[in-house]
Amino acid sequence: MKVEFINDAYTNDGLRLPMIHFESDKKDICVIFIHGMCQTILDNYFASVCGGLLSKNSIGFLYEHNRGHSIENDILMKDGFYKRCGCMYEIFEDCILDIDLAIEKSKELGYKKFILMGHSYGCNKLIYYYYKKHPNILGLVLASAPDMVGLQLLRQSDYEELINEAKNNIDKGNATKILSNLVEDYMYMSSQTYYNWFKKDLNLDNLPVMANSDNWFQFESIDIPILTFSGSEETDNYLHLDLLKDKAKNCNNFKYKIINKTNHFYVGKEKEVSSLIFEWINDLR
Repeated sequence: MKVEFINDAYTNDGLRLPMIHFESDKKDICVIFIHGMCQTILDNYFASVCGGLLSKNSIGFLYEHNRGHSIENDILMKDGFYKRCGCMYEIFEDCILDIDLAIEKSKELGYKKFILMGHSYGCNKLIYYYYKKHPNILGLVLASAPDMVGLQLLRQSDYEELINEAKNNIDKGNATKILSNLVEDYMYMSSQTYYNWFKKDLNLDNLPVMANSDNWFQFESIDIPILTFSGSEETDNYLHLDLLKDKAKNCNNFKYKIINKTNHFYVGKEKEVSSLIFEWINDLR
């Protein structure tokens, strides 16, 4: 198994996004992994285990560092300057540029077929990406796909106040101004990001399991195979996989599973998750 660090890839808007590539001896299928909110390519041990298993079985695995990594970061630009990014400043729709880059790099590496895999918030990005671009891929793997707006409504007691504050700052030309209160008691967030992410019925509100919304049209557009799973010890938001199956109206190959006795990061069940993904890919061949 060969693992390489890729540090020469730039998005169309000039951001350098590093990647880790678990190389396959056959350049046939590559799984492209999009991490979740505030994560990095050093997190998500289960992804590394998955990459190792797939690589040993002639399937490539590319784990991309997206612009929303960590709470706050400075990303090197192609022009030599840095751009302040991270969850504090990320705009959801920019995920298109990041995913485009990962697919482009996979093609440069010689792979012919692609599977997109997301974890947590990364799943919402893939749903939006597929809706907007309808790429020619084999399938989607959605690991612990969340209702981001529904969770925010549940967890943020001052939600309405923050939405109003964010909108007021944006209207006054202070879009990057940090909100006065922490988001979910741990994260500072800019006004533009909070409004972009958590305003009801905007693009990120594409899995409304809890939010009592009819905003399923992005998810309903998926017409390729889907594998989705969650850990049994996650909160209720992540466990309604039967509902996702019902809403996947154009998908005739939908598989889901609750992984017993594990959490949002599948601690202790990394090999089980990896085997589940590998077997699902084998069925697609």
